[in-house]
Amino acid sequence: MHQPGRYRTPLLLVLTLLLVFTVLSLSLKSSPALRKVQGLVVSMTAPGLEGLEYVGRSAKQLWLGYFYLIGVRRQNAELQRQLEEYKQREVHFQEAEQALIRLETLLDLKRQVALPVIGARVIAYDPTLWSRAAIINQGKAQGVKEGLPVLAPQGIAGRIVGVYPEYSKVMLIVDRKSSADAMVQRTRIRGMLKGKGGNRCSLEFVPKSADVQVGDLVLASGLVGLYPKGLVFGKVTAANKKNPGVFQEIEVSPNVDLSTLEEVLVVKVATLAFPEP
Repeated sequence: MHQPGRYRTPLLLVLTLLLVFTVLSLSLKSSPALRKVQGLVVSMTAPGLEGLEYVGRSAKQLWLGYFYLIGVRRQNAELQRQLEEYKQREVHFQEAEQALIRLETLLDLKRQVALPVIGARVIAYDPTLWSRAAIINQGKAQGVKEGLPVLAPQGIAGRIVGVYPEYSKVMLIVDRKSSADAMVQRTRIRGMLKGKGGNRCSLEFVPKSADVQVGDLVLASGLVGLYPKGLVFGKVTAANKKNPGVFQEIEVSPNVDLSTLEEVLVVKVATLAFPEP
């Protein structure tokens, strides 16, 4: 069975609407009585109609706001994507700018050396713990030979100790097997620069009477023909005359950051071949 009040509310709503339409149609006639009835009906129904209009307007605004919010989110995602793309472009631009600066510095070094050179890129470092060496992407096919010096813009990096068809191995000056005749720029005192591992070298066989100070530049002497004269090995970071013996203990820090090498020059000069110890 149907409940009596189930359709009461819809029925009242329909009757009210019919009454409103009826009154509006009768209002076409300019009877004062009908005008009074019209005013009474409008007064009774206006609040409800206003409420319905407010609800409809609010629903429309909510619906439009929802689509607006979706649009804003999509726009924000697109802007975020573009921002990341611009950041990547900025990184690539900075890398290209840094590479250009390095290449310009290498060109300046090439002019200073005034000798035939081979440009190369460092592609790897020797993974062994007892060796300080790097691998470059130039080999026999490009004219690289054992014993050739390898330079970076800041100074001497090492020398070629192994040559392969397309690659070569560079022993860095801090390798414990590395040694070269060197001199102190300020006083022209000579000694033997030897690698100490890590990022250190030592200038050995320098008498205690020799004038060597912290900050002095240590250069290639040009003797023995291993490295071109006047190229920089590094700076004196410590000079100890209180140690036993007749020679000073002189520590030299390489002028080149050997852990961040990227581009180098292999100098094609006649050198003496040194057997590995």
